[in-house]
Amino acid sequence: MKFNIFANTKMKYMMRINVRFLIAVLSVVWISVVSCSSNNNVFEEPEDVSQYEVLLDHELRVLILGNSYSADATAYLDELVTAAKIDKRQLCVYNGVINGGGFEDWINKYQDRATVNLERVTGHIQMESKNSLRKILNQNWDIVILLQVSNKSYEWDSFENNVPKLLEIIKSNCLNNNVKIAYQIPWGHNVHSTPWELKGNVECARRVMKEYDIQYIVPVGIAIQNARNTSLNTDLYLTWDNWHLCYGVGKYVAACTLFESLISPIAHVSIVGNSAVHLLSNKERSYDGSVPVDENNRLLCQKCAYCAVRDTFVVAEAAQINEIQ
Repeated sequence: MKFNIFANTKMKYMMRINVRFLIAVLSVVWISVVSCSSNNNVFEEPEDVSQYEVLLDHELRVLILGNSYSADATAYLDELVTAAKIDKRQLCVYNGVINGGGFEDWINKYQDRATVNLERVTGHIQMESKNSLRKILNQNWDIVILLQVSNKSYEWDSFENNVPKLLEIIKSNCLNNNVKIAYQIPWGHNVHSTPWELKGNVECARRVMKEYDIQYIVPVGIAIQNARNTSLNTDLYLTWDNWHLCYGVGKYVAACTLFESLISPIAHVSIVGNSAVHLLSNKERSYDGSVPVDENNRLLCQKCAYCAVRDTFVVAEAAQINEIQ
């Protein structure tokens, strides 16, 4: 039997090509799987960017080292950014949550080199979102927002013992030497505790800004109290469990406060007049105290946030809020 050396050589060549092709395909698949698993919160940039009409003065990268209260405050933020037609290619807001956590817990997370998982709540700038806190901080953040756990947010000792350490951790690791630090004021829990609790929250916020390198205050707690002074208030004081903000109006007012604090100054677009509404999902309606945001109450929610940012430490009365144009 004749053996065709050319046919055999050709067969070996084709086999090598097929093996190489298979390896290449498997490599692409493996890279795609790894990429997806390491960043589950990637927002796909829309192909049509004509919807972006508002340019920011500069790019903005925000990291929140928070808890369930920051989850409440950021829940509807993307809806507001979308409605304002902000160019999301210039923006990202990432939220880190330790449930029931505060300053000390984030310090421990850093010292233990434990993995941090961030959620990207709005924007298209991609940052490392799953790694140790050291690695997370070792990026070009513009603003880092801190929250204290609500049952210590009115106790100055909890600030004095932890804020200097936390600021040192942030500033020694962040790539941006000019990173700004903000503090989010929490809301009082319910009608019985709020008067003294909110007063303590405000006093600690004033003092932490005065005594440490805190450049911004995000007055979510003031905005919620503003809303409680209006027709927006509910039997559960704009919460669903006397702690966490109710779906709809409660979370919407909080998100408006973040928008007005962080985005309005560099977008030159006020939250007042934003067209976003929030109709409740079936899941949201199942929680006590849920109130949809519609054309009847949207503007009042926004005014409550606007007043809080304009006068950071002062709760406004309904008449003052209604005067906002």
